[in-house]
Amino acid sequence: MRRFQYLVMLLVICLVSLTSYYGYTATIQTADYTVEHITGDVKGTKLAKLHLILQSTAKGKNVYSDVSLDGTIKKNGDNYLEGILGNRAFNPILKTDAKDFLRADETLSEDDDYLYGIRTAEQELELKMWDKQTKRMTGMTLPFPSNVKTGYGTGSVRVINRMDKTLYIQVDAYRKNHETNQLMQVDYQQKKIKPVRLASPAIKKNEFRNYLTAGPDRVIYRQLFIDENQVGTKDEYFEDDGKRVSPIQKLNEENQLFIAMGNGERLIAYNENEGKNELQWTVYDTVTKQVTKDVIKLEAAEKKMGSINEAFADNQFYFVSKMNASDYQIRVVDILSGDVIYVGQIRDKNQVKSSSIITSFFGY
Repeated sequence: MRRFQYLVMLLVICLVSLTSYYGYTATIQTADYTVEHITGDVKGTKLAKLHLILQSTAKGKNVYSDVSLDGTIKKNGDNYLEGILGNRAFNPILKTDAKDFLRADETLSEDDDYLYGIRTAEQELELKMWDKQTKRMTGMTLPFPSNVKTGYGTGSVRVINRMDKTLYIQVDAYRKNHETNQLMQVDYQQKKIKPVRLASPAIKKNEFRNYLTAGPDRVIYRQLFIDENQVGTKDEYFEDDGKRVSPIQKLNEENQLFIAMGNGERLIAYNENEGKNELQWTVYDTVTKQVTKDVIKLEAAEKKMGSINEAFADNQFYFVSKMNASDYQIRVVDILSGDVIYVGQIRDKNQVKSSSIITSFFGY
């Protein structure tokens, strides 16, 4: 009987403690964001659906806010106990509708229309495609050709480009004390995989290759050369049409890190010039082979906080900066003209000072 009474008392104490704890965390004042449009119109300027995941922390409670430029705010949070038990109600990387999309042993890629979850085994590739508009997932397993060797698991596959029903993917593998990679073409309608035929030689032990854009007519990649101390000594950009490979002198002369935009028709490099208080960018058109440059002045608040997050969609350059300890500003620039087409501010009505950007993404 005493043991039963003891168990009852222990249970009551636990319930009271948990109730008090959750009641306490519920009273904590957290960030309450609103979106204010300063210049431009979200619908009129055809802006992409940019989402920002903002995290604010107050006395042991993390609150994640999904803030969209159209003013939609979704908020969820966890406290220390939920962090231990695992809060699956909100994923700060993927939207709630796709929270079960990615497994721990899969790599994530995305474009304007799809999220891709990919896992490689020795002789097959598992592909999941989550449609951002219809919110439907398609999954399939495709066999690798017998002469193809791949690596395992996370970090081994990246989607470079999608054209029609074809994916171009970079498959990395680590074997014989150095990393190798292959560019492959995945026909997910016919469920076939084949290597892309290149004129470029296989990478050596002291080299690393990163494909930027790929298609039936050309492949562009950046190659890094590494010394015996594992320090990068030189990197160059090359174009390969399957018959010959040639360096891209206009990119190599810039000495900047370029990334692909949209469908890979353009490459962009950007940097913040603190001395001139400017954001500068260089665009390379892969069709015309032309290089264009532009710049935009940063505002005093942007320079003071020293934190700018960038994102790209189509020919638009989105950058988000902190105005003060709790608020943010978004500016959207037309990359080709250099015009600012939208300015908006994300303000926290409660002015919670401990906030930061976890990630940003487009489309759903």
